[in-house]
Amino acid sequence: MKLYLNDTSPFSRAVLATAYLCNAPLELEWVDPWQTPQALVTINPFSTIPVLETSDGIALTESLMICEFLLQTYPTTTLTITKANDAKRMSLLGMSKTLMEVAFRCAALSRFGAEQNVLTVRGKEGIQKSVQSLIEQLNNTTHDLLQPDFSTLYLHVALDYVLFRHASLLSTREIDTLSTALQHSPFKETLATLSLDSLSNKPNYCELCQ
Repeated sequence: MKLYLNDTSPFSRAVLATAYLCNAPLELEWVDPWQTPQALVTINPFSTIPVLETSDGIALTESLMICEFLLQTYPTTTLTITKANDAKRMSLLGMSKTLMEVAFRCAALSRFGAEQNVLTVRGKEGIQKSVQSLIEQLNNTTHDLLQPDFSTLYLHVALDYVLFRHASLLSTREIDTLSTALQHSPFKETLATLSLDSLSNKPNYCELCQ
């Protein structure tokens, strides 16, 4: 299987982490979707990442769908599937995906000088409010936010991206609280291996798995 990805894309990182934990056989194809490379457009006319090309030549797009495919095709005890009938964990997964999408969209709009675009302004307000809500849950001594399941993996990647792209929206205390919480994440070691620094070198999959 071949995964088309970018080194700073949180969606790519979530898929790569899932494949890594599932020990799925993979080949990495590093691309810049902003340049609309022909190899990417051929399998995904929207020129978005990630895209997983299966061994049968089928192109899977949208990170949650790709992760679902990997989790069911290569089941593992190191990453528990979020059960569809668990409303609390599904709510966390949905919030994490939305946080990731909004954080990415705000970063992309800013790249094209749209800082004052209504979507950018609303998005940044949403990031601040969602972080505040998460911190309230993390400060609750009975919280079970960081379970070793897919929802937590997605949350971890989303928060890493917020800290990477939007730390200026947060207070020092909020940044410290999130950073401390992520030190207790069950996926701390995995995402340290798949850090933004390591991915910036565009390694092959075997190098990451060593």
